Amino acid sequence: PLNITQSLIDANVLLGQNGTLQITCDAFPAPKVTWFFNDTELKNSPKHKVEAKQNVFSLTVSKCDHPDVGTYRVLIDNGIDHTEQTAKLHVGVKPKVEAAKPANDQTCIIG
Repeated sequence: PLNITQSLIDANVLLGQNGTLQITCDAFPAPKVTWFFNDTELKNSPKHKVEAKQNVFSLTVSKCDHPDVGTYRVLIDNGIDHTEQTAKLHVGVKPKVEAAKPANDQTCIIG
């Protein structure tokens, strides 16, 4: 049987940072875990790192950019049972605050 002990949740990352999605699952026999983005299977690559450490399965998307935004799906199958979950990856941009002039370059006319 499969038992999801920690569900997949949405991830929010800043542009250029790595984003990780993970799920924790107890299963016997050990499951095969497959990750998808827009129904395309993801394999280990410089862009995507698929890991399994004991019962924690993760997908890390390197240097997130706007094309990485969307819904990711994980399929877990141990030959007896299977389940799948989805989560969204959001990529944000740091707000940029700029002053018109540095404070020490301001002038004031009196009178």
